[in-house]
Amino acid sequence: MPNSEYFRRQADICLRLSLIASDDEVSNRLITMARSYMAKGDALERDGAADGQVMADRNGSTGGDFDLNGRDLRPNGGGANGSADY
Repeated sequence: MPNSEYFRRQADICLRLSLIASDDEVSNRLITMARSYMAKGDALERDGAADGQVMADRNGSTGGDFDLNGRDLRPNGGGANGSADY
């Protein structure tokens, strides 16, 4: 069974393809697929954490969305306007 990292890689591929797609309908479908893959990856990670497993994020951290210095590791900094607070 694929793990959460597999679904995140698939989401990344879909997003990258959506950026180069010349057809808006195809681009939108790829974005929808990426969201679906990310949701599946997140669900697998939550299920694993609920089972008492310690799950590492894509950066190898087990601390969630923040590193030890408190910086946000989510895409685009995870800020409300996409800006990172450094």
